[in-house]
Amino acid sequence: MNNNRINPEEIYLNKNTEAEGILKNRLIGMTLGLFLAHVYVALALYYTSIDDKGYFHTSWLALFGTFVSSMIFCYHIGISKVISEKDNGIYGRYFSPLISPSLWGFVLVVIAVLSVFQWQPWFMPYSAWAWPLTFVSIVIGYFIGPVFDRIFKVIGQFFRRV
Repeated sequence: MNNNRINPEEIYLNKNTEAEGILKNRLIGMTLGLFLAHVYVALALYYTSIDDKGYFHTSWLALFGTFVSSMIFCYHIGISKVISEKDNGIYGRYFSPLISPSLWGFVLVVIAVLSVFQWQPWFMPYSAWAWPLTFVSIVIGYFIGPVFDRIFKVIGQFFRRV
């Protein structure tokens, strides 16, 4: 009676070649999503300004494009992590910090701060450092993001007990 059920082990008959092909496609999707997210962030930063009254203006369409591209990136890396960890692969181990919410929260805070600093008179001589600092924040967030995730998880469990 249970002949119609699919056994998870039957999905990948030739595990290595099929899994490698899927991971290569996911890697292309991750790279494309990450590249487009940075392009949209660049557009958002380019169109961001503060007027004479101190009001903040930006391109919300570019920020929406950043969000969609980031979700494409996170989808592909999440699926790839699941496939890789099925047979204890190292792929998920090295790319899993990139789906840390703390990492991307840290990067978004850095981008917001740099977009405000970019138009300040004291920051004008250093404005060429805005984009390199954004990429440095991704590298820093890669290492501190999972740590902050664990800290927030412990804090959340503590407050649920109280």
